[in-house]
Amino acid sequence: MTGQPTLLFCVGATKAGTSWLYRYLHAHPECRMRSIKELHFFDTVDFDDYAHQFDTYARLRSDLAARLAGAGEWRAGNLQRQIDDVDEIVAALALAQAGDADGAVRAYRDYLFAAARDARLVGDITPGYALLSEQRLTMMAGLSPAVRVLYLMRDPLDRLWSHVRMQAKRQLRAGEEIGLKSRRVLNRVVRRGMETHIPARGDYRATILRLQAAIPPAQLMIEFSERLLTEAGLRRLCAFLGIAWRKADTSERTHEGVKLAINPAQRLEAQAFLAPQYDFVEQNFGPLPLEWQANRAEVRV
Repeated sequence: MTGQPTLLFCVGATKAGTSWLYRYLHAHPECRMRSIKELHFFDTVDFDDYAHQFDTYARLRSDLAARLAGAGEWRAGNLQRQIDDVDEIVAALALAQAGDADGAVRAYRDYLFAAARDARLVGDITPGYALLSEQRLTMMAGLSPAVRVLYLMRDPLDRLWSHVRMQAKRQLRAGEEIGLKSRRVLNRVVRRGMETHIPARGDYRATILRLQAAIPPAQLMIEFSERLLTEAGLRRLCAFLGIAWRKADTSERTHEGVKLAINPAQRLEAQAFLAPQYDFVEQNFGPLPLEWQANRAEVRV
């Protein structure tokens, strides 16, 4: 292969299959994905979130170093590569924090392309990028001669409830029950307008309008995650990315979270809360997948 590989940015949505996609691309022989799925480079810079991100990377590095001690030869080599990955992206962020914006972007770009060798694709799968400004997205689209931007949309109710359960698990205190905690978090989102980061990550309308304003149409793919996880969907994706289609287990779910049904009353409230998202997607992307139609039905009665 000659020339640079395609640079993929998968910008979300949160809880819409991005972890599954990372594993698919990481295992693909034509792709070189670094060991960290979510790099959080641009959102850390734009939202001045260095303290949080450095802490996250420090905890990751500490965990990797602890596992490295006593590991076998092959495992030790793999863990050391992951530690090196952490150190490199932290160094790039440190340049940004110090005010060297151009140097930081060069270091970030070098980080992605360093391991490319003869690969056809490198990438950064960070759902947090869905919150970036139009100006930042435009800049990202120009980082390489061949940039592709992917945005996945999962049924709004399923996505919201999955995100709520994840947040509830993170907030869970000793003695609390995950079902009750999840219902309380959902109430804060739907009834009280709190936990605003959760609905923001599923605000398809706002994100898509920014993406469409910033990214040339040929470089942008907006897809239903329910349709991506089919052979036809994967074939469309691979054609968009310029890599060969490779069979995958589309029934596998990554980070699926706690199995817990939403109660009927909260379901109706959440459906009404999410109605504008269903309307926007249907108006702009045609007939909705069956999963979306089922979860939207009660809203339209």
